[in-house]
Amino acid sequence: MDPFKIYLFLCLLIFLVWTSAGVDVFAPVGRFRQSSALVGNKLYVFGSAIYSQTRETIILDVTLSTLNTSNPSWSLPNASVPTNSAFASACVGGPNKNTIFLLEHLDTNNNVTNTTVVYSFDTVSSTWSPTPVSGVAPESRQQFQASSSPSGVLLNDIFMLDTSSLVWTQGSLIGAPTGRVEFSATLLNNGRILYIGGDGINMANIPFYNTNSGKWSSTVAVGDTIDTRSSHTAVLSPDGHVIIYGGNNNNSALDQSQQLASLDTTVNPYTWSKKSLNGPSVTQIQTVIASNSLSTDVIVAIPIVSIAILAIIGFTGYFLYKKNKQNDVIRIAGSKYGY
Repeated sequence: MDPFKIYLFLCLLIFLVWTSAGVDVFAPVGRFRQSSALVGNKLYVFGSAIYSQTRETIILDVTLSTLNTSNPSWSLPNASVPTNSAFASACVGGPNKNTIFLLEHLDTNNNVTNTTVVYSFDTVSSTWSPTPVSGVAPESRQQFQASSSPSGVLLNDIFMLDTSSLVWTQGSLIGAPTGRVEFSATLLNNGRILYIGGDGINMANIPFYNTNSGKWSSTVAVGDTIDTRSSHTAVLSPDGHVIIYGGNNNNSALDQSQQLASLDTTVNPYTWSKKSLNGPSVTQIQTVIASNSLSTDVIVAIPIVSIAILAIIGFTGYFLYKKNKQNDVIRIAGSKYGY
């Protein structure tokens, strides 16, 4: 077979392998104070308290049939957040439930506003836009689940944004709990929003807001004693348990036995139970995170190595091409013209 054709085939093969290997290379470095929302099988993460990440929009594909936790499928679309986002809150709404509303305390010039600013992200077109709303907008604040205003005053008010009509309304303050920071808010299937924990708040005392009646109430949970915590996360499982993880107690790390807990909301009274951590240790998790963060360097390393390889292939190809051309020349024997 013609050596030059073999060379062209190898070039094409290397190019295809290189491009397919580089598709899922992007892996974001660690961040905190970001906001996030789930639409379909994609988790959208916005901003960070780290300045270089404040305008980033990153997406994680969480399709269960293809999810690989060792090599997750991240992407970084060309869709910068309109402001330096941190301590914000994001939620899904709109007529088709494919729009994410980011509730911020900063305008597009990064100035602190008097009232809450609303930005919307269209997940279909991957575009951001300011969103004009009507009604009485809530006071500007940071960490909406923490409900702290820029002035540092603890807030205990509640506002609702209708994402179809884009109208703010204020809920009742009768029976509202005291102001607090760094708690979690979880919406149950029955319309109750549970406000769990917070700085210095007893975990057994759980206030809730009934979205159906518009009234505040509270309950005292029983079961295991769960240490006071703030800055934790909480999710609702399909079987009606609120699962909390992590956080800190008065700026100190929680005991390992207190890291994971479950609140059973299917019984009366609600019941707490501590859960064991059957999985990688914190050190192992940090190692995985560090490994993933190093993969961002691969974005730089792969092109450099590839350029070197392609350069070698280029010189080889040129040599084969010249040799091939020489073999194509018809050489004839002759004699010098003259007498």
